[in-house]
Amino acid sequence: MAGKPLKKIQCDSIARHSGLRCRAKGYLKKSGFYRCRFHGGMANGATTLEGKIKAYKNLLPFKNKTDEEIKKWILNKTKSSGV
Repeated sequence: MAGKPLKKIQCDSIARHSGLRCRAKGYLKKSGFYRCRFHGGMANGATTLEGKIKAYKNLLPFKNKTDEEIKKWILNKTKSSGV
């Protein structure tokens, strides 16, 4: 194994069948667990407005809405939540 395996923090995920821990490098999540990129450690979701519109278009309530309607809904949602 390359690098510094003694310094590496392992992913906290455990295999169902063998019961062994994942051996990949883990990143600290908000939940307090370390997760690797395979078990949910790197993705943060869409950050740009275009990416959010594209993601919302795949949801059933927004399937037949235009980009402008979805954009308006996203901006209203962010204003009300204070982000």
